[in-house]
Amino acid sequence: MKIRLFTKENEVSESVRNELEEKLVSNGYTLDNKDDYDLAISVGGDGKFISMLHACNFNTNKKYASINTGNLGFNTTVDADEINSFIKDLNTNNFIVEKYKFLNIKINSNDEYDGTTYNAINEVILRNTLLTTLYLTTFINNKMLYKLAGDGVLVSTPIGSTAHSMSVGGGIIDNNLGALQIVPLAPINSAINKNIASPFITSDKNKIIIKPINKENSISVIVDGKPIPIKDLISVEITCDNYLEVIKDVDYNNIINLNNKIYK
Repeated sequence: MKIRLFTKENEVSESVRNELEEKLVSNGYTLDNKDDYDLAISVGGDGKFISMLHACNFNTNKKYASINTGNLGFNTTVDADEINSFIKDLNTNNFIVEKYKFLNIKINSNDEYDGTTYNAINEVILRNTLLTTLYLTTFINNKMLYKLAGDGVLVSTPIGSTAHSMSVGGGIIDNNLGALQIVPLAPINSAINKNIASPFITSDKNKIIIKPINKENSISVIVDGKPIPIKDLISVEITCDNYLEVIKDVDYNNIINLNNKIYK
């Protein structure tokens, strides 16, 4: 098996990476820093895990894992002191593979971003670049869901439901549920603007389309925390057709993980 490593640039992570490299090689694994690899492993926290997926272009033909040297490590596979058991399980294929659905995002605009596509494991957010009120219409499979006036809108995966989505009032979605969540950001409710303030959960088989109501346009489309400034946005189309395979310990349980990482 060929393995590619991604490491957060700090002393702890680099030390763990060195230990991991040595033990992987001694167990017969080949380390590869190009495209010819079977398994990608991040050494760091959740942020490094996400940046690894983007660096790998969300390649669905690879498997992914992570070693936690960060604080929360919500989506990491094992802790830094569990490297020996991780490699032992890798040697014997003693692990489970969890499917992480991810967003496919298409930009339709009257600028250089027209037709570009992006992927996100957590969420995509639409905000006015000037941080003023944004007026949007949201559609599900070309049927209008609602109009929104507020700071913007967020669409998250189940994995992303414990990230930015949760901090702005979204619900936590079990990763085994095939769903997407639309969360309005600071919706305005008045005699003029009547908005649904609650998150809306829909099937991940549906297409979500978000359009600005007026052309005041300067909108930032924020993909997993990375802003893309669109000068004249027509619409954003969001689908969720594919998944990544992430290695987990055989005893991994999402409910226990939630309890350990959030509620304790």
